[in-house]
Parts: sequence; structure tokens; C-alpha cells
Amino acid sequence: MQYRLLQQQDLPALEGFLSAHTSSTMFLRSNLRAAGMGRRNNHRLSADYYGAVSETGDIHAVIAHMQAGNILVQGGGHEDGNHTLSALAAYCRNRLTGRIAGVLGPSQAAKMLHNAFDLPSDAFAVNHDETLYTLALDAVKPVVHPLGDSYQVEDAARMDRATLLRWMRQYEIEALNAEENLALDGRVASRVVNALEDRCWWVLFADGQPVALAGFNARLPDAVQLGPVWTPPSHRNMGYARFLVGRCLLAARARGVKRAVLFTNNPAARRAYEALGFVAIGTYCLSQLRQPVSIGDQCAGV
Repeated sequence: MQYRLLQQQDLPALEGFLSAHTSSTMFLRSNLRAAGMGRRNNHRLSADYYGAVSETGDIHAVIAHMQAGNILVQGGGHEDGNHTLSALAAYCRNRLTGRIAGVLGPSQAAKMLHNAFDLPSDAFAVNHDETLYTLALDAVKPVVHPLGDSYQVEDAARMDRATLLRWMRQYEIEALNAEENLALDGRVASRVVNALEDRCWWVLFADGQPVALAGFNARLPDAVQLGPVWTPPSHRNMGYARFLVGRCLLAARARGVKRAVLFTNNPAARRAYEALGFVAIGTYCLSQLRQPVSIGDQCAGV
């Protein structure tokens, strides 16, 4: 097995490997489609992709270091695959440049990278093992709401910008354990601008008032990944988010999308998603450091 930085000629093998693990590689596949290979300062979704490559050119594990610092990981998912991923992590430990902001991927693989890069558990603001769900969109269950005919689903750009920023700030604090500071305000503002440019968030209006938001944080022609989903506390337990998610999924299906995936650790959200037909298939680790760290500080010898 060869461990190395992947090049353009590896792209077909990389896409083949990632598509074999669709439910846990939506960020990887969507980012690769949007930005190609190689980190670039002018593209937030760009990344360096490192792989375990066999003699036949097949890829058996991938570690991607994003321009913004997150590390995305996917292993082969079996005992030999764990050994291969461990070896790839050891290779990357002495070669990655830049800072680490977090690690995302299947839980076992992500924890392996935590250890490989000496990231202690108390350094994380968020370190969740979340339930990973998938749904074939031809099996999505319709959402019926007594007042559904009076609701409107609109592009998030139609929502008051100050309210949208406030919602996303609350979402970051509640769902991602973000600290309330100026850095959070900047991150939220950037996230909102990017989402509105990508036209990937939608808002449910009831009686002319926004009551819930849902979006896709990764999109491919054949699959979407759901997130974020947010209902302000004053509008919860009324079925708004479930109704909106159902409409978003039906719209995606009408565009030819075949599958949706998501991950969550919220019990109420799990019940809502299972009611729509989502099936749990594993766990996905979402881990974000309190402060990005230099790989040189974490890995001796770099």
C-alpha cells in the first residue's frame, strides 16, 4: 500500500471510493465536486486529499485537510481498513501543513485521527457521536399538517436578514456549543452569506412569520445531506421543522435526487426524521476544537 498526496490522475479512483461510502462522504464528495483537488486560499471548500493507494491504483482510505482547517476522513470500514487508515494517519501526521479546526467522519475513523494527531478530549468545544441516517427519496413519507395549506416555503433570502443571523447564532450556540464572541458573529455572517449565495436554505412561514429553517449542507446530483435544521424555541413542538424538511425532500426528489442523509444527536429530531422514513445506519463524529491548533504544535517532529 502506498500513502501519498493524491493527484489529478487519482480523481476517478477517489470518486469511486467515496461513492462506495455515500452516506458518510457527502461533505467529501460535494466539496470535491465544487472545488476540485488541492487547497487554495480563495476557495473555502478546497482541500488536500491524502490516500492509501493499492498497487492497482484503488483507494482504500482518505484524509482530506480543508482550507478552513477541518479534517474529513473515510476509512474502508473493516479490520484491514482500520489498519490502512491508521497507517495513512501516521503518514499525514508528519506532512499536513496549516491548522486543524476539527475532525468529521465515521465515528471510529474520526476517533482514530484524534489519537493520531494528539487532540485531547478537553480541547473540543463539540465532540459528538451522532446517529447517521439515510433515506431513499422514493420512500419519503408525506407530511400532513392541519394548517399545511396555509404555510409558505420560501428561499431563505426572503427572510429578514437580522432575524436569520440571530437564528443562526442561536443554532451555533445550542447545536455546536459555540462560544459567544466576535469570532462567532463573523463565522455566522460568513455562513449566512455563503448559504444565500448557494441558495441551499429554505424558511417556512406561518401567518406571514418565519417559524423554521432547513437546508442542505452538501449536494450532489443524486444525493443531498440535510442541515442545518432550526426552529426557534417559541415555535417548537408544532411540527414546523418536520413539515419543512418533508417539503425540501420532495422538492429534491422532483429534481432527480435519489437519496438523502443526515446526522443528529437530538432525540426529538431523531423521532421526526424516523417519521419521515429515515433509517439509522451508523454513527458520525462531529468534532470541533475550541481553538484551531497548529499541526506543528500537536505533532512532534513536524
